[in-house]
Amino acid sequence: MKLVTFSPPRSSLADGEETPRLGAVVDGWVVDLYRNDEETPGLSSMLALIDHSQAAVDQAAELVRQARAGQAGGRRSFPLEEVGLLAPFPKPRRNVFCVGLNFASHVEQNAAARREPVVLPDIPLFFTKPTTAVIGTGASLRLDHRLTQQLDYEVELAVVLSRGGTWLDEADAMSHVLGFTLLNDVSARDLQWRTSQFFYGKGLDSFCPLGPAIVTLDELPAWQDLVLELSVNGELRQKEKAGNMLFSPARALAELSKGITLLPGDVVSLGTPGGCGYQLDPPRFLQPGDVVVCRAQGIGELVNHVVDVAGPRPGLSGLARLQD
Repeated sequence: MKLVTFSPPRSSLADGEETPRLGAVVDGWVVDLYRNDEETPGLSSMLALIDHSQAAVDQAAELVRQARAGQAGGRRSFPLEEVGLLAPFPKPRRNVFCVGLNFASHVEQNAAARREPVVLPDIPLFFTKPTTAVIGTGASLRLDHRLTQQLDYEVELAVVLSRGGTWLDEADAMSHVLGFTLLNDVSARDLQWRTSQFFYGKGLDSFCPLGPAIVTLDELPAWQDLVLELSVNGELRQKEKAGNMLFSPARALAELSKGITLLPGDVVSLGTPGGCGYQLDPPRFLQPGDVVVCRAQGIGELVNHVVDVAGPRPGLSGLARLQD
């Protein structure tokens, strides 16, 4: 299944009808899965579906099967282009976990850009992004020149947990995963590197675009073959197979869960390949008006545009700009 959180066209909503809603993408349409009653408590939201475990997932899968067979049973469907897609979790339960330096290409280009030796990590590097950083496809990336001159991008594959736990066995860790989604690990490089902690430079509002959908594990069994791509204004900047990760999703989950209890609904992002703006020669950072697209076949496109946040603008003489 390709699960989404969406807002239907306003004209289709009855007075007092709740939105956003849980849905599934089927052949270019969004099937409205939303229910909030005693028989289907797990269909009121994405988190509710996860909280009600496999039974709710099975209910959703049956509704998707019926929709594909033309047996919608009175459920509404909307053309995909007519709905508003939100982040799968508009309000995540807690911070999003992230893995840093998880592709050799990124490690090598990072070392070259920062004039440091290349050292591949032997354990995953973890940090988090606050829930207030999460936005969906179509939402704006906020560039505040009072804070940063070096707004950057990072396309990443992320896993969403259906079951929690601690001290997960690597061999069993993927059984805790509902599916995959995309994440843009937006970073203010000048804030990121002013201290040894990544959190602030990667945690500002809008710095965690997520989506457009959660694709269940059964539909992406060969996740290693997914090609992660990112473009800026149509120019391809990043492209690499997910299978080139230094630490697999299972290894990352096993390491993260050592002494930290993971929860259903947790999002764990798995690092970015090379090609970030600061790694280019010369560096090329994001500017107002830029359109950033993260994509992976089977998951879709996560599209965000950069907007200027009102505030004093310092001199830009040293700021790298994109050329037309």
